[in-house]
Amino acid sequence: MWQRLAPIVDPAPKSSPLPGRLHVVQDCDAHPAQVPLMTNAEAADWLTTTAAGEI
Repeated sequence: MWQRLAPIVDPAPKSSPLPGRLHVVQDCDAHPAQVPLMTNAEAADWLTTTAAGEI
């Protein structure tokens, strides 16, 4: 999967056992990142709140 999505970064970085951790590819480098784990309903609420400027 990594070779199809980010073939410019080789070797692929090791995956993390921690939920919510992923790698973002930018300028031919992979950077670790942390993302919030949300249900579909939580993500929809967050998007509508952010779009309304309520944060």
